[in-house]
Amino acid sequence: MWNNILILLIKTMTKKKTKILAIDPGTREMGVAFLEKGELIHYGVKSIKKEMSPHDTLVEGRKIVERLISDLKPEILVVEKTFFANNRNSSLLNAFYYEIKAIGRRKRLKVLSYAPNTVKKFICGDGRASKEDVAKVIVSKYPELKVYINNDRKWKQRYHQNMFDAVALGMRAVKRD
Repeated sequence: MWNNILILLIKTMTKKKTKILAIDPGTREMGVAFLEKGELIHYGVKSIKKEMSPHDTLVEGRKIVERLISDLKPEILVVEKTFFANNRNSSLLNAFYYEIKAIGRRKRLKVLSYAPNTVKKFICGDGRASKEDVAKVIVSKYPELKVYINNDRKWKQRYHQNMFDAVALGMRAVKRD
């Protein structure tokens, strides 16, 4: 009996973490992707209302992240690192990035973060690859995303790029695990 319990305990402790929530943070649009065992289960872009105070923007973003974690129950949270610049929007984005990581830690998730050039190098073999190149590689792995790559409007292309960035982050985290 103890052997069975010990084997079950060891299997539980060594279980590979395969439920990954990837977030490309943004103060207007946030790309999200959920992968389980390397399969893309959920993807999209979550919008944050415009013309809100910085505090309200963070509150709204926090609600979205907490809802995603509650609904999807990931084991790993991966977030794209932000660049540090000296303007108001980047300060808000940096604060949101740290808030997302803090939420993940409070929820006892394994929290990872990667710089955009690290993800591009992993996906395309080139840290300076364009967003379009990254999207094309992702579509080759997940063909269901092809409808989002050729948009008739520039704003649609920019909008969906957030989702492609999140999927790329998730793919990077899958390979790491």
